[in-house]
Amino acid sequence: RAVEDLAAAVTASHQAHSLVLDLEKQETEQRYKLNQSLGLSPDEQVPLQKDIELPSSLRVPDANGFIAGLEARRLDLAALRLGYESQQENLRTAVLHQFPRLNIGFLRARDTGDVITTGFELSIDLPVFDRNQGQIAIERATRRQLFDEYVNRVFDSRATLSQLTANVPLILRQIRAAQQAAADNEELVARYRTAVFKGQADILSYYTAWNELTNNRIEIIKLRQQLVDTRIAIELAAGLYNLENAKDVLMQERHERGVYEQTE
Repeated sequence: RAVEDLAAAVTASHQAHSLVLDLEKQETEQRYKLNQSLGLSPDEQVPLQKDIELPSSLRVPDANGFIAGLEARRLDLAALRLGYESQQENLRTAVLHQFPRLNIGFLRARDTGDVITTGFELSIDLPVFDRNQGQIAIERATRRQLFDEYVNRVFDSRATLSQLTANVPLILRQIRAAQQAAADNEELVARYRTAVFKGQADILSYYTAWNELTNNRIEIIKLRQQLVDTRIAIELAAGLYNLENAKDVLMQERHERGVYEQTE
């Protein structure tokens, strides 16, 4: 029996060691990514806050609330819209240039015989024959490209917001299920521990339950991290960088849009 218990303990130790090595590998990869984002060397250690608690809950407004007024909040969408409007002016300028410009000037000259000659000078600017169609085509194509990019970006942003907000309840249910499983496994491990001391259970079952409990706790941490990543993605996609105040901000935007529509 002692040999079997030792083999079970060694197996559990190997599994735990393999899990620790995998977590250390993930930590190193995340640290390198953080240093790269900060413009630091890979070997530089960035001090991190130790008492950060990963959240287990998140309240987000409905996706429709985010979508309304999205084009005004997202800086990239606003920049594309302004770029389109600027290109519209460039196209109008090119269209105006298709009409030849007439220049009329008054001439007055005096020769050596003190004879004064007067008259008019008439000139016409190009284009005369192509009516600036090449430049108009370029400006029109550029405007179309900006418009298509703007529409596609708005569509993708709305679809992304809808998907992200729909994922939040699913992640929360996964967290609750994992927490319940961890609680059940904690109770199971405690019972196995008592049973092993009393000689009523084998050590292999205890270590199996203990490893399962460790996996449950790691799964909870990963799900909480996924929830944080989802929150950040929602803030970036919605152009709102504080979801706690998102409801108030959206209500204020809705009120301002209503006032603007009434004045129109």
